[in-house]
Amino acid sequence: MMETIRSTNLTKRRKRQEQSTPDFVLMAIILIIVAFGVVMVYSASFNYCTGKGWAPTKLAIKQLGLGAVGIIAMLWISFKFDYHICTNRNLVRLFYWGSILLAASVKVIGIEANGAKRWIQIGGIQIQPSEFVKLAVVLMLTSFIIRNKKDMNRPINILKGWLLVLIPTGVVVVLGTNLSSGLVIGGIGAVIMFSCTGKVRYYLLLIALGVGLIFGVRYLASVTPKGEDPNFPIINKILPGYRLDRIRVWEDPWTDPTEDGYQPIQALLAVGSGGLFGVGLGSGVQKLGFLPEPYNDIIFAVICEELGLVGALLLMLGYAVIVIRGMAIAMRAPDFSGSLMAIGITSMIGIQAIINVAVNTNTLPTTGMQLPLVSYGGTALVVLLATLGLLLNISRSADIEKLQK
Repeated sequence: MMETIRSTNLTKRRKRQEQSTPDFVLMAIILIIVAFGVVMVYSASFNYCTGKGWAPTKLAIKQLGLGAVGIIAMLWISFKFDYHICTNRNLVRLFYWGSILLAASVKVIGIEANGAKRWIQIGGIQIQPSEFVKLAVVLMLTSFIIRNKKDMNRPINILKGWLLVLIPTGVVVVLGTNLSSGLVIGGIGAVIMFSCTGKVRYYLLLIALGVGLIFGVRYLASVTPKGEDPNFPIINKILPGYRLDRIRVWEDPWTDPTEDGYQPIQALLAVGSGGLFGVGLGSGVQKLGFLPEPYNDIIFAVICEELGLVGALLLMLGYAVIVIRGMAIAMRAPDFSGSLMAIGITSMIGIQAIINVAVNTNTLPTTGMQLPLVSYGGTALVVLLATLGLLLNISRSADIEKLQK
């Protein structure tokens, strides 16, 4: 009799799992943006590839292949994975510290590009460790908060939570010379910590410190000479000369139009020349040797030039839908761990998109932040799609919970 009841319950549970589905609206938006990214990488890289003597589709085909790998990972995680595995304390710790060590290793074995070491070459593949660190911080913070849920408002636990954010942030910024990823990691940490504590006074203090830091860096950039100053060795470690130079020309790129101000000026020309509907897909001029690596961090400027304000707004609408659906998943997640993971993953996408658009419009100084799901890049695209698979898995688990009721 008991065996019959157990078998019946198992059959019902399996049936509920088969009936449950992830958020297909979110999945569709993700796939559309990835496909759009492949098209834009082709348009932005055509001239670059032919100039190198390559096939004009070389980078677009690579992007398509990496996107396919990422989509397969996303679908497998969405349907076959259990996100509760990501709350296993030992696994999360291993992933967290392993990611930090990998990020630190770029100082020794990293590949340098544009004055910064951010990549590691393994075989024929370039890996950017900071992409793993972003996810590791989400999972580690979630694990820590779940264990201390009842006492998270205690100052000691708030301090411990912030240390889990600041340690990888410091490694990525100082050793990995990757300020943009450091900003994203810090932003993710702030959103997750605020969502579980709700202590407004702590975050008002944090905002005040952030504003003070911004003005301090601006002052430092104004009083130090171009390049690195030997009188400030510690500052040179945190803010290398090339980074201060970018901040120095941020307010007025025309003070140095041929060097540090060159990229923001060319990006603004591309954004402004697109008008309402753009000059047409593939017809942009700024990608023809004016924008450096137009298929990468600066691809939003190409989108604005070729598809205009309408095209740019439609893409931003796509990101807004991802953020809104992600926060909705967080609200209906079956447990607190799922909710925190969803908040962290959603904030990761939103913050990266905001920083990239801000850089392309010179609202922020030049950084190396890619446009999520669109910019050319191996590690970033695959890891981000796999991470979004985790978000879709949480939405599917929420659907299972609804079916059980």
